Amino acid sequence: MNLIQHPPVGDPAPLVSVVIPAFNAQAHLAECLASVTSQERDFGIEIIVVDDGSTDATAEIARATPGVRCIVQANRGPSAARNVGIEAARGTYVAFLDADDLWPAGKLKEQIRVLEDHPELGLIFGDCRQFSAQGLRPQTEFQANHLGRALWGPGPAIPDAYDRLLEVNFITTGSVIVHRDVLLAVGGFAEDLRLVEDLDLWLRIAHRHPIGWCEHECLHRRRHADNISRDSEAMALAFLEVLRRHRQSWRGAEAARRRRHADSLESRKHIYLAELAMSDARPGAAARRLGRSVLRAPYPTTLWLIAKSTIKQALRLNG
Repeated sequence: MNLIQHPPVGDPAPLVSVVIPAFNAQAHLAECLASVTSQERDFGIEIIVVDDGSTDATAEIARATPGVRCIVQANRGPSAARNVGIEAARGTYVAFLDADDLWPAGKLKEQIRVLEDHPELGLIFGDCRQFSAQGLRPQTEFQANHLGRALWGPGPAIPDAYDRLLEVNFITTGSVIVHRDVLLAVGGFAEDLRLVEDLDLWLRIAHRHPIGWCEHECLHRRRHADNISRDSEAMALAFLEVLRRHRQSWRGAEAARRRRHADSLESRKHIYLAELAMSDARPGAAARRLGRSVLRAPYPTTLWLIAKSTIKQALRLNG
């Protein structure tokens, strides 16, 4: 029987640094770490858990796992925790994983193979499959959202990655491996963003470097009641803030085209926020959002929703 040789975790000269932000993660952290240490590989890795002010046994579990380096800080949020891990990392590459998620077998080896074969790539990501207490979902994210070869070509680089990411964020953080030098050059995660901070970073990287993808299933993402990204209105507002920041960086021949694209995206997002406000019986807020939508890029849908919002507000005032 042939045994797979694993270099020790915490190798003195790691190729990959795995950064895991963790806040009150005792329920799932041990399973998460096991999915990393069991990866088949012929290169060294280090695992850095950044305990972001936990009040449970997160730090104890991390420290009890051989080869894991645990950094404890006051609670500052996942962006700050990841940045601390990036600064502490010694690897050529940095891979991200959340403390309640898992890496499928073969993820690390496959993505490193692509990065080593294509050194021009600043970042690589892979497919993701969500799971819950009921088990794995039957379709991966690529399958459910029709992503992959038909959309991006054979790869590994995605054509027009920056503009595609503006349209929709198809990169799941726990499936990402990125050059550490690239992360440092673009400034890491924006610590003042509590949502959509991942998209902001991917856009800053895609603005400078090719973005690569691989077909391998690279993440099993746990779905449960505590998932922060389920607040639809907060996510939409955070996207508008990211869009505002990136508008300021556009220069040259691409600027005018990107601004037109951004106007369309912003208009649609305001329509979405107006629909949420109307469903919550907030016609005044809906009307303000629709007004902003018209200022950016009017759509027939906007005019219909303005009329609907106006009628609802009149009925409310007369009721």
